[in-house]
Amino acid sequence: MIAPLKPGQQLTAIAKFRPWMRGFDCEVIVLETAMPTMTRDGQTIHTFLVADRTASIIMNVWGDDGKCIRNGDIIRIEGAEAKLFKGFMQLTPARFGKLRRVGEDTMQFKEQPNVSEVQWVTEEESRAMAPAGEAQS
Repeated sequence: MIAPLKPGQQLTAIAKFRPWMRGFDCEVIVLETAMPTMTRDGQTIHTFLVADRTASIIMNVWGDDGKCIRNGDIIRIEGAEAKLFKGFMQLTPARFGKLRRVGEDTMQFKEQPNVSEVQWVTEEESRAMAPAGEAQS
């Protein structure tokens, strides 16, 4: 059984994520787990493909919090962030965000669209890519 929401708590769907959103709550199911990677300064990053009823996204968890997460786990993040890494959006718990397992294997989800596969560009980058002679507003 999934843990109930706190009074007034609202969950943001993956399809509503936008780059640089901060401080929102979400609930996802873990679909795939990748091998942890190490940064140059020795920190561990655990990477997962997660989804909800609207879409999927790559989730990165820094440090030991990612060690206990398994495929099929339903994770609630309170204080999440949607960040861009090399132009692609990823989900991560904020520095002081809370990540907890609230269930397993019983959540409807959609694998597609995967919002981590969409490359985001700034307005300046978009204008720079416009064909020459095209009117710019």
